[in-house]
Amino acid sequence: MSTTKTQEIAELFRVLGDPTRIEILRHLSVADEVACTTLDDILPISKSTISYHIKALKNVGLLTVRKDGRWYHYTLQRDRLEALLPGFFERLPALNA
Repeated sequence: MSTTKTQEIAELFRVLGDPTRIEILRHLSVADEVACTTLDDILPISKSTISYHIKALKNVGLLTVRKDGRWYHYTLQRDRLEALLPGFFERLPALNA
């Protein structure tokens, strides 16, 4: 395995090591796109903290961000995560669990 690939996987695990980020991924995994206001409503943290976590997920290529006026919309890059960690989403508990 190349050093670049090893570093990429290490960074991915660092980002996935936060429960809030896992929760964000769970919500994104059941929708095509999630608006920033949706995350504001469902996560018990400040908007600035949500932005911090979104940036971390975006930086490792796990989601894309689309701006529409004042609002941001997030889309999960499921293929990238599945390529690096096959079966990841099957291991996550359901949202209603």
